[in-house]
Amino acid sequence: MPALSIATPIQPQADFRAYLEQSLRNPFVLDLKDCSLMEVIRICANAKSKIHPNYKESLGSLIYNLDKLEKAYRMTLMPVQVTDIFWGYFIAFCQQNGLKASSITTICGQLRSILNWASKYNATVSPTFADYNTPRALNQEIALTADEVSRIAYFDIDRFYSNKRKDFRERMHRVRDLFVLGCNLGQRHSDLVRIERSCFDRNIFRITQQKTGNLAVVNIDQFAIDPKTTYRILEKYNYEAPYKASIGNYNYALHQLLKDVGLDEPVRIEERVAGVLQVENVPKWKLIASHSARRTFTTVNVLRGRNIHAIKRATGHTDTRCLERYIRDE
Repeated sequence: MPALSIATPIQPQADFRAYLEQSLRNPFVLDLKDCSLMEVIRICANAKSKIHPNYKESLGSLIYNLDKLEKAYRMTLMPVQVTDIFWGYFIAFCQQNGLKASSITTICGQLRSILNWASKYNATVSPTFADYNTPRALNQEIALTADEVSRIAYFDIDRFYSNKRKDFRERMHRVRDLFVLGCNLGQRHSDLVRIERSCFDRNIFRITQQKTGNLAVVNIDQFAIDPKTTYRILEKYNYEAPYKASIGNYNYALHQLLKDVGLDEPVRIEERVAGVLQVENVPKWKLIASHSARRTFTTVNVLRGRNIHAIKRATGHTDTRCLERYIRDE
């Protein structure tokens, strides 16, 4: 059993004392009454990033599209303007700017969450700000087959990219290996990049997940789609993460790789927009991202007949209903 390592404790902030003193005098330490919508988002991002360091980065698309909206109409948005009617216009605006339903769902969910938080700090919000269901794309949550994972794992990068620079080929090796490792260990990108030798005890992989704090325990010999390939990748990088770039940079390189692998099977996408069902066929590689690896791990193990409670232990889920959303039978 590897020795336990203690994470570096959070250091007290320089303004912590000022916050504590002010909070005794004023229950609205963050008084957002007169703040614009973008100011509310910025303040929320600063507050939550003290606990979730990547939170501010995750709001990039939301901030970009709201800023674009303000510039297009030459106005400053206020929290109270986000009503049930606002969502319809905002979603249409995002669609006109090329955002897919999954991205729109994400940024609308972020905005509603921020407004719910801001309402506790005296922000003036509309009573109907949460009264709209954002669009959800059907059949867009891709899981790969074991054969497709093997096809990626054994893709000859050096031969295919023989005319590319050495550093480019090295990057694609690392991107491929991280994705294949994700398919075999079933963890989120935020946990895959934290892998180190102390996470392994022979064939057992353990990690406390950054997002939830839950412990995930994976018996590689039982649950990895291809244990031999998993050990080969781990040994290649001395049991550390092959690629530690941001999730945005990783997904960008992953799309290029999977396109070149040839995962171009058309996938039917259905979106209901303004009461009209829109259908589009999209190459599979466009729909695959970092989280597809975790979904692949879950789906393959379910189809292999593994015990659902054992799969939950491997993925770190505590609720079977949450786990079921990862299962794709296409």
